[in-house]
Amino acid sequence: MDEANTKETIPSGLGQQLNEAKVRELVEKWYQLLDVHAPEADLLPLLSEKLEMTLPEGPVHGLDGFRNWYQTVTHVFFDEKHVLRQVNVTISGERADVSLVVNWQAKRWRPPAPRSESLDFDAFQRWVVVRAPNGEPVIQTYIVDSLNPLPGSGSL
Repeated sequence: MDEANTKETIPSGLGQQLNEAKVRELVEKWYQLLDVHAPEADLLPLLSEKLEMTLPEGPVHGLDGFRNWYQTVTHVFFDEKHVLRQVNVTISGERADVSLVVNWQAKRWRPPAPRSESLDFDAFQRWVVVRAPNGEPVIQTYIVDSLNPLPGSGSL
């Protein structure tokens, strides 16, 4: 057997540990994509195949669950804007625990109302970020602990 066949190849990025900068990039990219209602194909690479989401509307399991949830919310909410107020990242081995506060603003129209309503909430969240097989950070656990309405916001 020649030497080329005995060497293990390491996918790009696998030799790197999770680091705070990469995790913060993931958080920012996630919300940028949500704001523009990006195609789900752009969001899926940011998610672990073992994804577990705990949302106010109920639990979401796996990538198929995410697809169903995303289809629903992108057909209900529009003019969305996410502003990161606080992001704390704690790296522990192959995992990053992220606590964050994001201000979520959106509009929703409930037929036959004559106008849409504005929503404005601070969302308190916790994520667990791990490395995907390609070495990139991905969201494995996504928990919304609370949604606090700001003055003037419609209700969910």
